This record gives sequence, structure tokens and C-alpha cells, in this order.
Amino acid sequence: MTISVTLPLAAQPVRPVRRARPAQLASALGVATVVAAAAFLAVELRHSDLGGTLREVRLGQVAIAVGWIGLSLLAASYNLLGFTPLKLRLFPTVLAQLAVSGIRVVAPSAVSTPAIATRYLVRSGASTPDALATVGVAQSAQMLVTTVLVGLLGLASGAGSLGTAVTPTRILLGCVVAITAIGSVRVAAQFSGRVRRVLDQSRRSLSALAAHARRRPGMVGIGIIASAALTVSHILAFAFCVSAAGGHLPLLSLTTIYLAAATAGSLIPTPGGVGAVEAALIAGLTAGGLTLPVATAAALLSRIVSVWLLAAPGWFALVSLRRRAML
Repeated sequence: MTISVTLPLAAQPVRPVRRARPAQLASALGVATVVAAAAFLAVELRHSDLGGTLREVRLGQVAIAVGWIGLSLLAASYNLLGFTPLKLRLFPTVLAQLAVSGIRVVAPSAVSTPAIATRYLVRSGASTPDALATVGVAQSAQMLVTTVLVGLLGLASGAGSLGTAVTPTRILLGCVVAITAIGSVRVAAQFSGRVRRVLDQSRRSLSALAAHARRRPGMVGIGIIASAALTVSHILAFAFCVSAAGGHLPLLSLTTIYLAAATAGSLIPTPGGVGAVEAALIAGLTAGGLTLPVATAAALLSRIVSVWLLAAPGWFALVSLRRRAML
């Protein structure tokens, strides 16, 4: 009698299922945005004379826009100098802001600016928590000053919608959101030692910045003024690009369009906000009453002046600072 024994087959290794990472999904979303925007423009402009509009661009207005972008680099430098306790030199700080323009073409705008500024401060002698706190305060100051400027511009323009934008309900909702966020952080700190350490480091860094403000209030004032100058210079550069393309809109409308496009560029993580910013600028300008060829030419001019024109000098500044161990 023959007994046959069947041996079990060797277990095959189970390959883990690869899941798309958030960064990959964000990149895919960014690419899809660029492709969709390009396809939409190609369809809409197929019967328009965009080339003729570009040939009629007033170069003098473009030169003025370039000058405003140059001033924005100086304003960004003083924005950082005003809020840091370190005694930094102006020229390397300007180079660091120019380096942001170099890396912006390969990294999202929301990442490039704080990354370069934080690295520069750390290399200049600040601790990482202090550098992060300084950059956070500087950017928060610019956001707050920008909000105030838009409000003042709306009042000066007699915009009736400004009063309805700030209502007691919205103020209450903002307070509820802020209280909820603070309460969540406090609860997390009670159960996590890591969160407590981060909060302690942040508290010490903010205390150091407060001491700096008491010792050198003039520098903090310069930082606040530079925050306003940074926003104003970017808006005026955009306004002159629109004028160079033959478009004319109220300054409040141009400010709203520019800030909305900048927000879109931060939310959609493509390098330099490519695709999202152009689409938002064109949509805003056409909604404001400009023809599509003029809006497209203005958006392209604005992006060339504010992003692509500074890319090569920015890379040289980045390489220079890295060779000097300052980045």
C-alpha cells in the first residue's frame, strides 16, 4: 500500500499594497490643475489674437513692475531683520530672499519662503525653535498688515461690501474656532510629552521675541513697515503688468484678484504655484471686465516679472550662500 503525502507549497510573500502618499496626491492634483488650465486657455484663446496683444505691451510699464519687484526683495529682507533678535547684515539677507526666488520654481511657494528663511536664521546663529518663531511672527505680521491695508483701501474706495464682510456672526465664529484650536492644543499637551516640549520651546522663543521688541522697538517698527511695503510692492507690480497689457481696473479690484491668486498658489502645491496662480489671475481679471487676451497677457507678464525673471539670479544667490555656509 502506497501512502502519498502532499507537502504544503511554500508560502508566497505577500506584497504590501502601495498607497499613494499625500505628497504624491498633491503633486498629481497640481499637475492636473496645470493641464486643465492650459487646455481651457487653448480652447478659449483659439480665435483670439493673443500674439497681437503681447506685441502691444508697453515695456516702460513692465520696467516699472520689475522695479517694484526689486523693492519687494528689500522689503522682505527688512521684514525678517525687524523681527529677529540676531544682528544680521543686510546684503546676505537680501541674497537669502533672492534665493527664495531661485527655489520657488521647483518647490511650492508655501514651502520655499519659510524653509529658506528658517535655514538662513539657523545658519546665522539662531536655534531652530527661535528661527521658526521669528519666521512665523514675520509672516503673521505681513498677513495682519495686509488685512489692514485691504480694509483701508476698501474704506477709501467707498466699497459697500466691506461693512457686510465683517459681521458679529463671523466675528463670533472666528472666536469659536480660535478657542477650539487653543483648547485642542492644551488637551493634547496634557497627554503628550512631545507636544508639551514643543509648546515649551515655542513659549521660550516667543518670550525671546517679546524681549527683543521691548529692547529694540524701532526694529520691530521697521519690520511692520516692511511688511506693508512687501504687500504694496507686489500689488503695484501686478497693477503695472495689467496696465502694460492694456488693462485698467480699480486698485481694490486688482488687490483682491492678486491676493486671491496668491492664496490659490499656496493651496495647490505646484512649484511656484504654476497653473493655479495663472488661472486665478485670468479668471479674476476677466470677471473684472477685461477681455480674455488682455487678462491672459497681464497674468503672463505678472508671472514672468515676479517669478521667472528672478529664477536665475535666485539660483546664483542660493549657490553663493551655500558656499559661504549660510544656507
